[in-house]
Amino acid sequence: MCKIEPTGGGWQSERESVPGTREPRLAIFSWKKSEPEDPKQPGAGGAAAEGESAAVFSPEKALKFFQHARTVDEATNYEYAAQLWLSGLRFDPNNMDGLQGFFSSIAKFNEESGGKKGVSKEVAKSVSGKGDVDRFLMSLLEWGQRPQESTLAVRAAEAAAALGLKEPTLWITERAFGFVLRDKKVRKDLLLKCSECFGKAGAFDKSLAAAEEALRQNPTDGALAAHIRDLAAQATMSKGGFDRSGEKGGFRDNLRDADKQRLLEEQDRIVKSEDTVERLLAAAHEEYQKRPGDLPTIERLAKLLLERGKLADQEKAYQLYMNSYNDTRQFRLRELAGDIRIKQARKKVSELKEMLEKSAGSEMIQRMLDTAKEDYAKLELTEYKARVDNYPSDLSRRFELGKRYFALGHYHEAIEQFQEAQHDPKNRAASLNLLGQSFQRIEWNDEAIDTFRHALEVKDIMSEVELELRYELMTALQAKAEKEQDIPSAEEADRLASGIARQQMSYRDIRHRREAIKNLLLTLRAPKGGGA
Repeated sequence: MCKIEPTGGGWQSERESVPGTREPRLAIFSWKKSEPEDPKQPGAGGAAAEGESAAVFSPEKALKFFQHARTVDEATNYEYAAQLWLSGLRFDPNNMDGLQGFFSSIAKFNEESGGKKGVSKEVAKSVSGKGDVDRFLMSLLEWGQRPQESTLAVRAAEAAAALGLKEPTLWITERAFGFVLRDKKVRKDLLLKCSECFGKAGAFDKSLAAAEEALRQNPTDGALAAHIRDLAAQATMSKGGFDRSGEKGGFRDNLRDADKQRLLEEQDRIVKSEDTVERLLAAAHEEYQKRPGDLPTIERLAKLLLERGKLADQEKAYQLYMNSYNDTRQFRLRELAGDIRIKQARKKVSELKEMLEKSAGSEMIQRMLDTAKEDYAKLELTEYKARVDNYPSDLSRRFELGKRYFALGHYHEAIEQFQEAQHDPKNRAASLNLLGQSFQRIEWNDEAIDTFRHALEVKDIMSEVELELRYELMTALQAKAEKEQDIPSAEEADRLASGIARQQMSYRDIRHRREAIKNLLLTLRAPKGGGA
């Protein structure tokens, strides 16, 4: 392996040791063998015969390459810097600084050469080989030279996933997914590969989104639809923290500890000082100018704009999301834009409520508040309908849409959504509760009673939820008894009312309900007047 330096007369090669060591770079570049290495032999920085060698994992050696890569990049020798980044990644493939450093240097190399010149044979030779790490590095090199190629991006994601590199796999697949959706002809097979890679990275919500995009290309694929239902369940379990995964050994174990990752995410949500936000925004704007089509960069900028929170920032973030959605057709971007509008509408309602409290009895403010509430409810309904249309197998979204229908009194439509949402373990009890209430609102008392009974059978429901379900079952039984003059229903309602009153006398209107049910029972049990 040689260092390539420009000179006045063209290009020349120069052997160089690994920075900070006395070892020839070729002797340690790729492989570790039982006998001393000979740079001329296979495996010394080049291809190795199958079975001859094994990949070495050494973050310390990788760091030396990365440090040298930064120095070379600053000296504007971008091709050699890219080679050094790859050399370091061979020893620590999971290193995100190395991965991002490589793409930064190769992008500068592409820009400098106008995209007409590929890297030298020496660079390509440095990543040739038959091992998984070799394939990973080669996929990065090939994609880095043609960054808009969706096929190469997906291939790099697959290579990272094959090594069990969760963070690099997620980083690469996010970009690959965007490129696939930008293609004139969106390929279903590439979407499915993205879905698989997202799954291997533990990003099950994104795996689900990619699979749903694939189904959109062929809505008649029944097997894929069934697979999507499984993914939706997995995404729900993952969000709830019920799944635990991970492997130990080699660089597969060199991932961020889950607790540390969670802490970092929590720190990211902490309110920052104005100066900190301004610095982060400036950096995000600069990155966006360099890579205006990069989705993670766009989302980072939009998030920071929303964190600063000015009205103008909200509009900028909204436009960023919508423009990116129009470019990529990734609905999650449209969803993020919709969240901004929902938040704005909710804030308007809150402000009008405060105004009304300060000006009690103002008819004008009351009318404004009523209009704002109606607009807010309609906006939420429109947004959640679009979300369910785009993610029909996402049961959490169906539950949220059902709640919006219920709030507006559209009970038949709410029933349809809750009947699907009840299969989501996270929202099962709540879905059955609202489903029963929806049946009761349309006076389907038998269906409501059966639904509330079913809800009470759900395991591990919270005590306050159980209390509410018993109350709703009581009201449904009372309604049935009144409508059908049914004594057994009234008797069961009476027992429920008595139990709730003994447990919590102040619960809702239980004292009045209990009295009404007692009177109903007396009426139903009273002898009927009759003839002879």
